[in-house]
Amino acid sequence: MKKYNAQLIFSILFFILISSNLYSQETKFDIVGFWNSVDISENQSKTIFSQDEYVSMTINGEEIDGRKFIIRGGSNNGQKAELKYKVYYNENPIHIDLIAIKDNQERGRILGIITPINKNKFLMAISFDGKRPQKIDENSEHTLTLTKSE
Repeated sequence: MKKYNAQLIFSILFFILISSNLYSQETKFDIVGFWNSVDISENQSKTIFSQDEYVSMTINGEEIDGRKFIIRGGSNNGQKAELKYKVYYNENPIHIDLIAIKDNQERGRILGIITPINKNKFLMAISFDGKRPQKIDENSEHTLTLTKSE
C-alpha cells in the first residue's frame, strides 16, 4: 500500500512539474504590441513593436512611424528612413537594437537591454554612445518603464 501511495504522489508531483513548465513556456515575454513608456522625469510616450520588426513611438508629442520615418535635422533632413528593432531573447539580460535604415542600408543602431518584470511590463535601458548598457539603472535618464496597453 505504501508503494502505491508513493507512486501516486510521485505521479502527481511529476504532472504538476510538467504543467508548470508548460505554463512558463506559454507566458514567455514577447515585446510585440502597444506599450506606454515612462522615463525617470515621468515623461510619457507610446511605443509600438510590430510583428514585422518595425518600431513606432512618440517622443515629446512627435510621432515617429517606423515604416515612414522622416529624418529631422542633419544632412538627410526631410528624407524618408525606417526604424526597425531586433530582440535577442537568448541573451541575459535580453538585448535590443533599434536600427535606422535609409535606402535599404543600415545607418545606425541604438543598443539596449531589457529586463522583463512580467508579460505586461518591462524595463529598457538604451545607450546612444554605441556601447550596450551592462545593467538597468532605474535612476538613469536612459531607462524606460514600458507597460503593455493593448
